[in-house]
Amino acid sequence: MSAELRVGSRRLSPRDAVFVYDETDRHLSNIVAVYFADASGHAPLTIEQVLDWARARIGHAELFHRRLRRVPMDLDLPYWEPDPTLSVRDHVSLEVAASWDDARARIAEITSARMDLTRPPWEIHVLDRVDGVPAMPGTTTVVALKFHHSAGDGVATRALEGRLFGTEPAPAIQLDEARPLTTAVRTAGALAAAPVRFVAGLRRARKAQDELRALIDAGTVHDPVAERPATRFNRDIHAELTFHLSPIPMPEVLAAKTAAPHRVTINDLMLTAISGALAAYLAEHDETPDGALAAMVPMSMRGVAEWDSANQLSQMIVDLHTDIVDPIERLTAIQRSASRAKQRTADPVVQRTDRRVQTAPALLLRAAGWARAQRRFDDTATVPLCNTTISNVPPVTDTLVFCGRPVRRAVGSLPILDGDGLRHLITSQGDEIVIAVTTNATMMPDPEHYGELILASFRTLAAALHALGKVAPTSA
Repeated sequence: MSAELRVGSRRLSPRDAVFVYDETDRHLSNIVAVYFADASGHAPLTIEQVLDWARARIGHAELFHRRLRRVPMDLDLPYWEPDPTLSVRDHVSLEVAASWDDARARIAEITSARMDLTRPPWEIHVLDRVDGVPAMPGTTTVVALKFHHSAGDGVATRALEGRLFGTEPAPAIQLDEARPLTTAVRTAGALAAAPVRFVAGLRRARKAQDELRALIDAGTVHDPVAERPATRFNRDIHAELTFHLSPIPMPEVLAAKTAAPHRVTINDLMLTAISGALAAYLAEHDETPDGALAAMVPMSMRGVAEWDSANQLSQMIVDLHTDIVDPIERLTAIQRSASRAKQRTADPVVQRTDRRVQTAPALLLRAAGWARAQRRFDDTATVPLCNTTISNVPPVTDTLVFCGRPVRRAVGSLPILDGDGLRHLITSQGDEIVIAVTTNATMMPDPEHYGELILASFRTLAAALHALGKVAPTSA
């Protein structure tokens, strides 16, 4: 690692700036990662211990030392600039949460609070002495790392946490001086070039759209269904966010994967389990929709496309086939739909059609964000493309440590938004997979029951796979 971290000014890419322009109080752009460390046998933490830990590690990433500067009237994209006034104490907190219910209520508050973009957009909240965390014996220290989506995506969090909770010392920090004149010159140049770039981008996008239509007509690429039936989870948000964890033992998941008669991924199994739980929950309330539901599933474009942005995710739409009762048939259909969605997202022609955001002027991106914020969902019968979000991130290393406490679990908490009031984030570490569910009490007053439905749906699927493969299922 370099002995010095140099933090300078940098213009946001259009993909990153969208998270700034799209943000409202009802559409937050927060990334929240939550770490559970085994505190058994450890004395209670002090705020000075936590601050010392943070000060020793913030040299690992520019994120901690720069703030966002928007250009007047948004004539150009925002800039990151070094913040010489950073005070770690303003970004780090320590609280005592005696119970898991207290802790998860606090995590929900952290997730649903809008970030102050006039200062470096990150926070670290430590909740100490937590008892009763699901599948975590003893006392737990919970660490919530929060930052703004414009600074990076959930996959990038894996690399960051490896440094934050690792043992490698952070490099020294060198802040470049802000140069307002240079920024002004760049803005003027970008403003002058924007119309030419935008027109050229539109021409390329139109050509790519024609090529895409030919691929769709030939059956090479499959378009997602444009509208899905709206459910109780596709309304405006009228209550506070709730946070719930649904652990699934990893040996059971691996055994089900092995028992499958054809190759399936763990993500295929989790999508099918959630699909079954969602269908069961709506059926229990006599709200079975007239048609199948779909999920937005982020796909990492790392190694697929060259994007000059901190966010390297694309949104693919996967049919959940909630109208199929048989779990094996549903798994097969979801696997096929997920494969088609991946193929579509990775197709070079589709990528070219999506590049128009890269040439859109800042004012147009801001106007598009404003227009999206005006849509209301309470009285609509359908929603565009999808009904829920199901995200997943790479497995977490087992060697993370916080203040001498081994980190046993890492999960994420997704903010909910109008039209998407039920969201899932799947993580794995060691001997478990955890599905973190965010929703609210109006849409789902009983998230624990939904968690039971997810586990039951998975075990029904696993039992069917074992029976199909004539393999005895692993005992729970």
